[in-house]
Amino acid sequence: MSKSLFIDFMEKLLAFPLWIKQTIFLNLSNDLTNYLSNEFLDVQEGELFHIYKPVLSDLGQNELLTKESKFDESIYAFMNCCSKGMSLIEIAIENNFTLEEVAKAFTFCKTSGFFSSEVPNLISAIAGFIAGKYRTGEYFIRAGKMTIEQLDEVLNKQQEMNEAGKHVFIAELMVQMGFVREKDVKSIIFMKEEAGKRFSLNPDDIPTLAMEKESYDIRVENTRLKEENEILKQKMDALLTFIKDHKEG
Repeated sequence: MSKSLFIDFMEKLLAFPLWIKQTIFLNLSNDLTNYLSNEFLDVQEGELFHIYKPVLSDLGQNELLTKESKFDESIYAFMNCCSKGMSLIEIAIENNFTLEEVAKAFTFCKTSGFFSSEVPNLISAIAGFIAGKYRTGEYFIRAGKMTIEQLDEVLNKQQEMNEAGKHVFIAELMVQMGFVREKDVKSIIFMKEEAGKRFSLNPDDIPTLAMEKESYDIRVENTRLKEENEILKQKMDALLTFIKDHKEG
């Protein structure tokens, strides 16, 4: 199987010198801490939605093969990438999907029974939230951050405040009542906003090490110098022959 654009990009990025990678890492760390809570920054590989690799069930494989249900082609494109073992971020970049479009296809396939294994709760919760299937409160419940009882308390409190003429958002109340942290709410909302952006990765734009170009230039230069030296040697031989002939004459 040929490498995806994203994997090709990552391999080139990881080949950078350590001092370049460390600088990139520090800049990214500083940038991400402005938007994401520690819980999102410290997330383990199996909990990060966009690098999750869905595996098709027999039902999913059969639907992909027959296209019996005549779904939108974007669904089959998504499923085809799943059958190749691609992660969700690879699927997005390979098909020029937004992460939101991937989340919608993911949620549809999960609901349809097209995945062979149980999807982790956090992955499922993030997919549903980004796809617009879950609201903020339901996301935190499904992610295991809140209980249904706590959400009921929040809804009752909101109703009381609305009756008193004070409008307040549920997410704001969840924070005020200490059930979730403000940074966690901001993180997931920001992630959803960013998921609507389309990211294209042109293989011609993938950065390469200057060392590679330099090595190529050196080889070209060496070849040129050898050719010039050979021409110069031939001229010197001809000149020496000319001088020798005239001396003998």
